[in-house]
Amino acid sequence: MRLLLLLISLILFGCTTTITPNNNKEAALYNTKLGLAYLHQGDMVRAKSKLLLALQQNPNDPLILDAMGYFLEKSGEVKLAERYYLEAIALAPKMGAAQNNYGAYLCRHGREHQAINHFLESTRDPYYLNVAGAYENAGRCALEIPDKLLACTFFKAAVKHDPGKLSAQRKLAGIKGCR
Repeated sequence: MRLLLLLISLILFGCTTTITPNNNKEAALYNTKLGLAYLHQGDMVRAKSKLLLALQQNPNDPLILDAMGYFLEKSGEVKLAERYYLEAIALAPKMGAAQNNYGAYLCRHGREHQAINHFLESTRDPYYLNVAGAYENAGRCALEIPDKLLACTFFKAAVKHDPGKLSAQRKLAGIKGCR
């Protein structure tokens, strides 16, 4: 009897949920995080499902578009991935993470010079926390050109921004004449 009264009172007195744009944005962010977590676990179906849901909830969020680009690249849809990366950058051209991620995409696909420009652009975002990582990515990409002198410059910048960046320190130590 108590359960029945509780159910009736919930129905009558506001067991309603209002969906506001902020709720949608928040939900979209959670779904993006879930999608990326599933992707890292190798669960492509769930990853895609969560990222598509996030896109429905907030189709113009550069973080979501960037994440979708990464997912598509990982699933072999390289051309479509680039469209999402570029859309994210178009919406937020100064967003360091989007610039860095697109740079990594370009470098993985043999477009090193373009990639380095995007890595450098990412370092100009005063709110971007992974500046050392962007410089390190630029260094790795410069090695692909190959341009050891340029790589040396970028690895030094990575260590300057994060003295504890062991991977950049190792790369520096491996380049002959780089001091």
